[in-house]
Amino acid sequence: MDRDEELRILDRALEHLRDKRLPLTDSDTRVSVDRYQSPEWYQAELDRIFTKLPSMLVHSSEIPSPGTFATLEHFGRPLIVSRDQDGAAHVFLNACRHRGARLEKEPSGERKQFTCGYHAWRYDLDGTLAAIPSPHCFPGVERGKRNLVALPAVEAYGFVWLMPEENPGRADLDAFLGDFRPDIADLDLSSYEIYGAESQEWEINWKLVVEGTLEGYHFPFLHAKSANPLFENSTFFFDSFGPHLRSILPKRSINFITRTERSERSLLSVANVIHTVFPNETVLHQSDHFLWITSHPLGPTRTLVKLRLIVPKGSVQEGSIEQWEENRQLTYQVQYEDLEIYREIQIGLTSGANDEHCFGTQEFALQKYNEAIEAHLFGEVGEVGEVGDVGEE
Repeated sequence: MDRDEELRILDRALEHLRDKRLPLTDSDTRVSVDRYQSPEWYQAELDRIFTKLPSMLVHSSEIPSPGTFATLEHFGRPLIVSRDQDGAAHVFLNACRHRGARLEKEPSGERKQFTCGYHAWRYDLDGTLAAIPSPHCFPGVERGKRNLVALPAVEAYGFVWLMPEENPGRADLDAFLGDFRPDIADLDLSSYEIYGAESQEWEINWKLVVEGTLEGYHFPFLHAKSANPLFENSTFFFDSFGPHLRSILPKRSINFITRTERSERSLLSVANVIHTVFPNETVLHQSDHFLWITSHPLGPTRTLVKLRLIVPKGSVQEGSIEQWEENRQLTYQVQYEDLEIYREIQIGLTSGANDEHCFGTQEFALQKYNEAIEAHLFGEVGEVGEVGDVGEE
């Protein structure tokens, strides 16, 4: 964000600090609990959201040099994300073009070529079919013709994005980000690298993970001994940019910022900034690094949660590993406290006690987030959460 915007956000943070009863909206709201457990609702999300929008697959540092690759499952499709000899990133279906065997089983690594373990068909790093044993047995298969199936992908803003077939280009990604794009670009995430990645499956709906990052109301209770001592209660606020959100979580140190001249104040010294990239990615900006959370749905009530710190390139090798490990342990502890309560929510949903969830005036970002989901599901994209809508009144 530019400097003027940073100072405006700091002014708003001080306003919330002065009046902790300052509402983000006038009234509480309700949403049906079907969205957290219905197979029909989940299928609609797959059909109308996840297959229609860009997906952040890997951070660029996870395929740092030619020949490096990462594999993952993406809504039932096995993928290889690789970097070719010219440095370009690619996304391929992880399946040999001979008889369909999964080509690469390792989660990550480095290869000169991809070789199928069944019959040793080989593919170059750009997906081109390079060699077939006993080629005379395949007179109808030419080298360079039966290549790996490539999917539309864009490398930008520090990530490799899987793009929808109908909107495959960089311009389409920028249109998707809209006015949120400068914020994401200013993070300069290509200058960072992944540290301490963890993945775990949970019996929860994927939206609970995102919603938990969109309010600070729970901090004094759920995180009483972990994160809460660091943050100022009842001062959370946010802005919406179409379906995307930028949330501000002030720290207790904001109480002393008025001792500094306004022109010299720094937002990251007194707050965390949470970037929610619709629909399921969260990039939490701390003072000198980031937490990247992916909530990847596996079913209506099952989710793969990925946690990764994103730290300055080279800092681990330069001796900061103890700092990053200490930060990782505290940060992930807070996330696992959240995940445990999400599991309790999901169990509670099966009881039938509630037909709807209630969002309070300090949880207005959850309402805006759910409105964006509904807009994509029910065909009113653009009418809810227009760019620049502010999460306070």
